[in-house]
Amino acid sequence: MSLPSYLIPSPDGMPWLTLLLLSPLLGIALVGLAGWLRMDDRLVRLGATAWMGVPLALAMVVWALFEPDAAAAGQGAVQLVEKMPWIKAVRVDYFLGVDGLSMALVLLTVVMAPVAGMASMGVTDRVKAHYALLLLLEAAMLGYFLALDFFFFFIFWEFSLVPAFFLIQNWGRDNRRYAAFKFFIYTMAGSLGMLLLFQVIYLAMRYAGLPTFNLVDLGRVGQGLPVEGVTGTLREIIFAYMDHLGVANVLGRYPLLYTSIAFWAIFIAFAIKLAVWPFHTWLPDAYTEAPIAGSILLSAVMSKMGAYGMLRIMLPLVPDASQYFAPVMGGLALIGIVAGAFGALANTGGDIKRLIAYTSINHMGYVMLAIAAAAAMPGMASLDSRAIALNGAVMQMVAHGLSTGALFYLAGLLYLRSGSWSLSDFGGLRVVAPAFAGVMGTAMFANLGLPGLAGFVGEFFIFRGAWATLPLFTGLAVIGLIVTALALLLMFQRIFLGSLNDRWDRLADLRPGEMGVILPLLALLLILGVYPAPIMELGNVAVTELVAIFQQVLHT
Repeated sequence: MSLPSYLIPSPDGMPWLTLLLLSPLLGIALVGLAGWLRMDDRLVRLGATAWMGVPLALAMVVWALFEPDAAAAGQGAVQLVEKMPWIKAVRVDYFLGVDGLSMALVLLTVVMAPVAGMASMGVTDRVKAHYALLLLLEAAMLGYFLALDFFFFFIFWEFSLVPAFFLIQNWGRDNRRYAAFKFFIYTMAGSLGMLLLFQVIYLAMRYAGLPTFNLVDLGRVGQGLPVEGVTGTLREIIFAYMDHLGVANVLGRYPLLYTSIAFWAIFIAFAIKLAVWPFHTWLPDAYTEAPIAGSILLSAVMSKMGAYGMLRIMLPLVPDASQYFAPVMGGLALIGIVAGAFGALANTGGDIKRLIAYTSINHMGYVMLAIAAAAAMPGMASLDSRAIALNGAVMQMVAHGLSTGALFYLAGLLYLRSGSWSLSDFGGLRVVAPAFAGVMGTAMFANLGLPGLAGFVGEFFIFRGAWATLPLFTGLAVIGLIVTALALLLMFQRIFLGSLNDRWDRLADLRPGEMGVILPLLALLLILGVYPAPIMELGNVAVTELVAIFQQVLHT
């Protein structure tokens, strides 16, 4: 199959992305073989976690082959492309690729999966099923970030719910069934509108002469970029199809109306996963009740699926409606930032996992603010400011994934030592566990955005870029920074400072194996905080092209 210039195949002809996608599935087969051979659960834990290093190694190869600039192929080029017909009758292709929007999140996925595996070393019930579900969840998340045909994109999007649901349902805490059900229903119900929308888009594209589920081509059509066989923007194509059906005679001849409907169908689906207010209520329950491995992957990776979907689908396909509703997105982001911060503050004497969960709502609010700012109305904002905001969003997603994953891992270790999740039960642990205090303090400071650590870089770029288009919302969002920092500092104080609770006078400090898990995460947070170029350069070309269309008024 011949490829256009903006799709670049693997330079060595190897299907690296397919190998990456299949590697966790092969791990599931090995876990099944271990069950058939009745192998000891300890060997299964170690073997499955070690196997998670295979996707990590393959992702390193993909990263090495990825060229951020891709100047010869045009800006925003999708690389290491694998594309072949799958269901010819409806033009579904097996289409994988990476670009600057997905590469960083692929790397985050393969880094956090082994951490989740190590966090599950204390699991004693149905060990093989637990690790098989972790590997299945890793495969679904990788498929979501790699798939560039909506048919497969949606399958991976929905299928990621299945292992996450069963992890919460079977290995979670006391209220796990309610949390798992709420998580599953919220996310699945939100996706129905997007599924129906893409059926309409497919029919509209067929009416225009090119039926396709190709997300790259649809995005280019949405932005008015050339695609062979198509004339006009997606906005014009949808309106022409509605006019052909006679719908325009009933609802009105306003193209923005139809792209606005499309916008909300897409936005709600992804806003639920990103936990944008008021679609966030599933998150505190799911993060709190999930097993530690589930909390790590839900917070570190799965929440980023919502932001990635907005960047991959919403902004390119319906830029006019995105620009029109940018103030609404910015307002929802601000409410989530402030509500998440005060939610965390309200839990400083309660459940440690619930506190961390509310900080995640706050941090994902910053990502939503960056997306809204990138799409907002033209004014004094330059192209650079919009690109800076989205670059900050990519860095924020990586930094939040590393730091929040580290906090949940450490919270799990604390529970294994004490049997308690309540912050009010602790105090003075720095005396008996100084290494634990130092490591958790570092992860906490990275999470609240201390300069010199990766979280600061993401937040700084978001605020710097968002100020140009949404100054009021950006200024008020500083409240969230202050309150979240206060909540995290109070959390640290309740656990490690003050008088030592006599119940914990023999509490064990971090062991070498545990340090081996957490120190690489902290090292990455420090390295990216001092030298963020490895992540920032990945997406710069892609986001610069993406925001270029928002330099003009689109909703006329």
